[in-house]
Amino acid sequence: MTKEQIENIIQGNMQKIYLYCVKRLENTAVAEDVASDIILELLRSYSRIQNDETVYGYIWSVANNLCKNYWRRSEKETYTEIPDNFAGACCFSPEESYVREEEIMLLRRELSLLREKYRRILISYYIGGQACEEIADKYNLSVSNVKQCLFEGRKKLKEGMDMVREYGELSYAPEKFTMNFWGNSSNGYWELFERKLPGNLIIAAYDSPKTLQELSMEMGVGVPYLEDEVAILEKMGLLVRKGKSYQSNMVLYDEQWRRTICKQATELLHTKIEDIKKWVDEGVGYLAETDYCYEAADLNTKKWFVLLLIIWEASVISEQRMKTRLTFPLLQNGSNGYVMGIRGEYHPETVGIYSQYNISNGYMRIMNFVKLSDKVLNPFEYRNAVGQMLEAAVERKQEPEEVAALSLLLKNGFVSVKEGRLSPEFATISYADYKSVKDKLCDGIKQMAELIAKHRDKSGEELRKKTPTAIPEANEVGAIVSMWSILEEMVALALEDGFVTKGNGQNLTAFYFKTENE
Repeated sequence: MTKEQIENIIQGNMQKIYLYCVKRLENTAVAEDVASDIILELLRSYSRIQNDETVYGYIWSVANNLCKNYWRRSEKETYTEIPDNFAGACCFSPEESYVREEEIMLLRRELSLLREKYRRILISYYIGGQACEEIADKYNLSVSNVKQCLFEGRKKLKEGMDMVREYGELSYAPEKFTMNFWGNSSNGYWELFERKLPGNLIIAAYDSPKTLQELSMEMGVGVPYLEDEVAILEKMGLLVRKGKSYQSNMVLYDEQWRRTICKQATELLHTKIEDIKKWVDEGVGYLAETDYCYEAADLNTKKWFVLLLIIWEASVISEQRMKTRLTFPLLQNGSNGYVMGIRGEYHPETVGIYSQYNISNGYMRIMNFVKLSDKVLNPFEYRNAVGQMLEAAVERKQEPEEVAALSLLLKNGFVSVKEGRLSPEFATISYADYKSVKDKLCDGIKQMAELIAKHRDKSGEELRKKTPTAIPEANEVGAIVSMWSILEEMVALALEDGFVTKGNGQNLTAFYFKTENE
């Protein structure tokens, strides 16, 4: 520790040192004098500090000693004659009272950091007044086991009370955390992260494994309140136990990384924009030979249909050309997919990509983009009822009875009611005709797939560098998110170029594929 370093540390902590003295001495004038003595002593003795990790412990040790010295110097002894009938009295000096209160606070702090096994036995014995035999019966333990826990618990309390602990940044500034998911069922995961605590636990244990006590100090939350949360995250496979510590088991990324890969996607797409426009024009011509139908269709909506066909099919094929293999691992909720997290503020351009395949006569694909469609979210809240609604709309049936589902679809512009019958507000096409258009555009789709595969591999490799080696699937998550970036940036580039427009309230992102005759 150099003199310049200790001076900088003192400069940054002068206010804290003074307030510490005010609290201890309860006199602002005296506190100023003692604070000056503390600073002087630190400047005299900084060479005793062995390393940077012990500097704060040394500062508060010096402060504590000099405050005690003041109390000793200022304490006045008074004498009085003791009456013959005086039976004795016990009292504490102001210094002793403060030290006692401080020790009680430390004891409470250390109790809150103990593991449940030690904590409940110590509380039962010292606060509850229960005998070892009673505690053994209560917790189904042997008496010797209880005594061993009492011994170890007391030892841990004493060691902790002698330590200088500092709360982490997450204790006063929790980070914004957003869960993301790619797979066939996210059931249970979205609900888990509706609160701040689980997400910040993942962040706290991300860079390196941490014990419950370390997580408690990092987050400023007592161990008793963390135990259940940690157990849930462990059960869901998002925290992994390593001895007495826990390590996050989900990949995190931030907005800065996402913007970087979006920029890379834009640069790649610029090299192909003229080819893409040519493929789109060809595809619109092929649509004339199909049963493609959309009452609000014009040239613009047909271009969007073909454009989204090209980039979606190319994105799907790109997975086969990547070095990274997406295995969609089995999750604790029984589904397959990837759970990932986003640190900090998140501003997605894609709302979501949704499909429903259990409709008897066809299936629906929704590709939502903030820049293109700001009113449509996931329409499948009422899954079975929505399927019936969509088929009823395609077949122009009278209004059915599922009012809740119908209200949702009307609100989001998927269907309308014309002359008492449902009418689709989306494009419909038979899957056979869709496939014929796709096959005719296969050369362009393959070229796009090669481009996207390279982008996805590169993005995965970059995310791997930012992810702790103990956390798997960084390449896979990077590849998934970069696919979204391609979709997002293609939409943005198409609008910027002007060869398609946002449209006048038309539903440009919902497609119904009829399969009943397949």
